[in-house]
Amino acid sequence: MKKRKEGRKLSRERNQRRALLRTLMVSLIKHKKIKTTLAKAKELRPYAERMITRAKRIEKGKLSKSAGIRLLAKELPVTSVKELLKIAKEFTARKGGYLRILKMIPRKSDFSDMALIGWVEPIWDQIEREDKSKTQNKKKEAKNKARKESVKKSKKEK
Repeated sequence: MKKRKEGRKLSRERNQRRALLRTLMVSLIKHKKIKTTLAKAKELRPYAERMITRAKRIEKGKLSKSAGIRLLAKELPVTSVKELLKIAKEFTARKGGYLRILKMIPRKSDFSDMALIGWVEPIWDQIEREDKSKTQNKKKEAKNKARKESVKKSKKEK
């Protein structure tokens, strides 16, 4: 009987479910918003919010940084933990509700409900600004590299 049992099985065994949530969390940290099924998004939200709360405890000093990072590293890769700590700094004033789930049109192949899950609005705006500045920096670096190579070629020809 399913009385008082929380969570969805997502047609997976326990370890597969845990691995799925970890990979979804890593993707969410990396891409800031992801498109997935509604059931997976609803399962990911409490998991991700717990991780953000743990990261916030590290930032506030309630948990030592080394112990906190070790705790988070059990669940996520180290690069994701570092990004998670950056995201947690943005949510220091917020008490909860770090994620937003937007329902989308069903998937064509099997008609399953789809959703877009991402961080709430203030961080989205900042992330978009950071992404734009990163792409602009990459373009500048590419131009400078091309200029240096052309200068080297012209010197070799002389």
